[in-house]
Amino acid sequence: MPTDETKNQKNQTGASDSSGKQKEPKKKNKVQQLGDFRLVKKIGQGGMGSVYLAHQISLDRKCALKVMSPKIASNKDFVARFIREARAMAKIEHPNVVRCYAVGEEKGINYVAMELIEGSSMQDWIDTKKTFEIGDAVHIIIVCAQALAHAHKMNIIHRDIKPDNILVTNHGAVKIADLGLAKVTDEDQSMTQSGTGLGTPLYMPPEQARNAKYVDLRSDIYALGCTLYKFLTGTTPFKADSTLELILNKEKGKFTPAAKLNKKIPAKLDLMIDKMIAKDKQHRYQSCDELLKDLLPLGLENQTLSFIDSDEKVSLGAASPSVVHSSNSQTQFSGNTVDIPKSSRQQGKEQQAEKAKESKGTWYVRFKDRTNKEQVKRMALDQIHRALATKFLDELTQVTKNPNSKWVSIGNVPVFRQQVNELIMERESGKRTKDLKSIYDQIDKQHSRQKWWRLLENYKNGTVGLIGLIVWLAIIGLVGYGIYLGIPTVWKMIAENFGLA
Repeated sequence: MPTDETKNQKNQTGASDSSGKQKEPKKKNKVQQLGDFRLVKKIGQGGMGSVYLAHQISLDRKCALKVMSPKIASNKDFVARFIREARAMAKIEHPNVVRCYAVGEEKGINYVAMELIEGSSMQDWIDTKKTFEIGDAVHIIIVCAQALAHAHKMNIIHRDIKPDNILVTNHGAVKIADLGLAKVTDEDQSMTQSGTGLGTPLYMPPEQARNAKYVDLRSDIYALGCTLYKFLTGTTPFKADSTLELILNKEKGKFTPAAKLNKKIPAKLDLMIDKMIAKDKQHRYQSCDELLKDLLPLGLENQTLSFIDSDEKVSLGAASPSVVHSSNSQTQFSGNTVDIPKSSRQQGKEQQAEKAKESKGTWYVRFKDRTNKEQVKRMALDQIHRALATKFLDELTQVTKNPNSKWVSIGNVPVFRQQVNELIMERESGKRTKDLKSIYDQIDKQHSRQKWWRLLENYKNGTVGLIGLIVWLAIIGLVGYGIYLGIPTVWKMIAENFGLA
C-alpha cells in the first residue's frame, strides 16, 4: 500500500528529547488487510498506484490487489467512474481476459482485486526478443481480437491496448489486462514533453488523442494494429520526440509499411495492418469479428507460442490456469515466493488438467472437400471450430472419437452444435435472399416483356396519329394554296366594279 516514505525514514532514524536520551523509533501501523483481502507483499507499482500480492480469505485464493494512490483517489469523479467500470469488467467471463474479482473501499483506501497471472507482459518479451515470429504475433492478435470481440458485445471498450497490457502465462495463455478500467489522465501534461516515456500515446488512435469521448471499439482495433506492427517490426508505426508531434504524425496517417521493415510479412497481412491503423476510423475494420474473418483464413498463426518453454503449452483457443504451481508448493512471482494453501493448489491442478485435456481433444472428421471428394482427417477441437467458421466444414460433416465406432453428425455433438446451427441459419438466410433475388429477376423479365409490348403499341398508335396529322396538314396546305390563287382574281373583280383599274 502507498506510504509516506519521508515520514517513515524520519521515524526510523529517531529524534532526541530534552534529556538527551534517544527516543524509540515510532512504528507506523501498516494496513495488513483490506476487506476480504489479506496483503502479502508489494509486487509492483503502476500509474494508478501500488500492486500487492494478496490472499482472498473467503474463497481461499491468491489475487493481485491494485491499491489506488491518494492523489488519484482525491478525484471523486474518477473514483466513481473507476468503480462503475470495474463492476462492468467483473461481468466478463472469458478465458483470455484477466478477471476482476472485486472492487471496494476500506479504511479510506480504494482497491480492485484481480486474477493473479504467473508470467510476463508482452512488453517484457518484446524487449528481450525485439521481434516475434509471424506465427506467434498472429496467435497473440487472434486471441486478443477474440477477447475484445466478447467485451465489445458487452459495450466495454479497453481504451489502452498495448504490449504492457497483454500478459502471457508460463504455459503460454494470452490474457488481456485492465479491460474496461478507467484510465488516469493528467490534464496538466505538456503536449511538448519528451517522447522518451510516451508509452500509451504510441498506440492510441488520433481521435482518442483529440478527445477521449470519441473512443469506440474501432479505437481498440487501431491500438491492436499498432501492437501487431510492433510485434513484427520491433518498432511502432509512428514515432516522435514529443506527444504533440506524435499526434500530428498520426493525423497525417503516413507510416512505413510493415512489410518493408520485415520482408517475411505476407502481402495480405501487411494490407490488414494498414486497414487496422487507418487514420479515419470509418476506413478501419468495423469490428473484431470482421478482422478475424480476414485473419483466420490466412492460417499464419502458430498453435502454441514458440518462445514459451513449458511441457504443457496452451494451444490457441484454450484457457490456462491462472496459477501455476511448482513441485515445492510455492509460486514464483517477480523473484519472490509465496506459500499457496493446499486447497487452492489442488484446485489449480484440477483446472490445469481439465483445460489441458480439453485443448488436446482430437476428433476424426469425415467430410467432402471442394472437389466433392470424401476426406477423413484427424483434427483438434480448435481446428474444427476454425474450419466451421471458414465454411471449410458444414452441417453434413460427420465426426467420431474412434474411427472404428459409429460416426455421428457434427451438429449432434454439443461442443459443435451452436456453431453448426449458426452456420445453417446463415445458409438459410442466404438461400432466402437468393430466392427473393430469383423472384425479383422474374418480375424484371416480365416487366421487360411488357415494356416491349407497350413500345409496339405506342408505335402503332403513334403511326395512326402521324397519318392523321399528315392528312390534316395536306388539307390546310390545299386551302392555303386555293386562297393564294384566288386572291388576284378577287382583286381584279373588285377593281373593275369600283373603277380602281
